[in-house]
Amino acid sequence: MKPWQFETTVTDVRTDARGTWVVLASTLFYAEGGGQPPDVGTLEGQPVLDVQRVEEVVWHLVEQGLEPGTTVTGIVDEAVRRDHSIQHTAQHVLTALLEDEYGIQTLSFGIGREESSLEIGIETFDWTQIETLERDVQRIVFENRRVSTYELASEEVEVARLRKPTDRAGMIRIVDIEGLDYNACGGTHVETTGQLGIVHVTSMKKVRGNVRLTYVAGHRALSAIHSSRTALRTIHQTLSTTNETVAARVLEERNLRLEREKEVKALEARVAKAKVAAFLQEDNYVITHIGKTEAETLTTMIVERIAATGRIAVGANHTGQKIWLMHDGTHDIAIGKFLKRTLDDLGIGRGGGSHKQAQARFESVSELERATAEIVKRLQEGMVSC
Repeated sequence: MKPWQFETTVTDVRTDARGTWVVLASTLFYAEGGGQPPDVGTLEGQPVLDVQRVEEVVWHLVEQGLEPGTTVTGIVDEAVRRDHSIQHTAQHVLTALLEDEYGIQTLSFGIGREESSLEIGIETFDWTQIETLERDVQRIVFENRRVSTYELASEEVEVARLRKPTDRAGMIRIVDIEGLDYNACGGTHVETTGQLGIVHVTSMKKVRGNVRLTYVAGHRALSAIHSSRTALRTIHQTLSTTNETVAARVLEERNLRLEREKEVKALEARVAKAKVAAFLQEDNYVITHIGKTEAETLTTMIVERIAATGRIAVGANHTGQKIWLMHDGTHDIAIGKFLKRTLDDLGIGRGGGSHKQAQARFESVSELERATAEIVKRLQEGMVSC
């Protein structure tokens, strides 16, 4: 038999809304636990969708039922198992170094589809420390230390060496990274630290007074590096930069963009003032502005300025396919309820708002135009009861 393939017998079956859960006489599938996702693979050709341990019984989720007593073949997805083993072993190395070199405890751990994460018990951590940590991890990788897993009776466990105390009794599974870590753990691991390849911290975030580090290892780390290199190469080609000049160039572009945005806002304010002045020449209860090519910011600015004069303002923007309604609060019309009721009657658009202002978005310009016409009509005719 292949190392990832096994034959066994179905011993129990139950069903729920997710599918059929199967118990096997023996299994190579790892059940979710300790921050590690379950294995994937097939059972008698069916995808194994989930694996859970309930009161020491391992249940395998498949789509179709299997009868108790049936002999079945299971195949564990080797690539997924190896990836999970790499991410999990990388966590052991990170946790050990964080505690030994920085005095920082790991509070929680989880392997995600793309990244894994550690929550560590410290309020602040910086990227200089992360770079030092990554160098320390790479040293452990280069040393290719042995990662041993074995079981000991609880009385044989070297309790003083345990990275984290355990309250389990009976046989205890130990994961021992040569000269670095001695831990009670039921997860899957690689055989040597050299098999981790690269361990790369991808982000850092404050959570609940602690710090969460996300990381990738092995092929995940290589993929992350490739992705970063592709993004950096695109920036180089677009802005004509090098690795040495890219940061300064990006900051320069950002500052230029901020200056342009200030100029645009100043111009929009002038345009809005002129348009509103023209609108106010009309003695209308409802003033409608249609922005066919302008930015949403200009449309909203015009609507706000019209509403400030005591009129009811309706602004439609073709670019964003949105509509805004607004008044200054001196009118009895509950604009949000009025808009929602009108949209419900028309069966188009999604939106709502408060007593004084509301907005909605539409699937097309034609829907926007239809809604605008109906809204203006109802407002002008006083059809605003909700």
